[in-house]
Amino acid sequence: MKVFVIDTEYLTWNSISSKRSPLLRKKEEPPEIIQIFVKQIFIKKKNEKLIYIKPVNYKFYPHRITKLTSIKKRYLDYYGIKFKDAYKILISFFPSNSLIISNGDEAQIIDINLHINKIEKKKKKLFFLNFYQIIKNREIFKKFKKKNFIKNSEIKKTLKIENIKSHDARNDVKILIKCLDKINFKKKEIYEYFNYFKRYYF
Repeated sequence: MKVFVIDTEYLTWNSISSKRSPLLRKKEEPPEIIQIFVKQIFIKKKNEKLIYIKPVNYKFYPHRITKLTSIKKRYLDYYGIKFKDAYKILISFFPSNSLIISNGDEAQIIDINLHINKIEKKKKKLFFLNFYQIIKNREIFKKFKKKNFIKNSEIKKTLKIENIKSHDARNDVKILIKCLDKINFKKKEIYEYFNYFKRYYF
């Protein structure tokens, strides 16, 4: 099984809506993806993909997103591609039956973006695993056990990971991979979390 780590950055209208589940946000405030980064792990050869996406569903580009991610609208206007094209690139990057690890609900966010852009799924079978399931029982993260989610900033602080800024898809993937290295996580351990795998057809 090929294993990848993914992160996305996406638009939300305000700080209140960004804290809601993607399914509970207002119709006019979809979590519209603007950046995707994915990297294959447990291999020696570098295999990664960075995609910028031009937003189309927001009349105004939220200032808080620029402040949070440092991604400016003019950058997306120049380098961003349509989500339809980004989806084709992303799905072709994954072999069928790949496992994709994310610290959050990236599969759900991708699903919502397919819906708001009226894109038909290609129906490739992929599995997603929430990063929280891997680390929640580790001794160093025991203080977060009552939560269902551990922020990347909390992972950084707990493991003393420095000089990596959160809220950039590339950096957030780096943080997760560094965490896996620091807890000495091996590929053979993946199957211990099989009950937490979520199957999607994208």
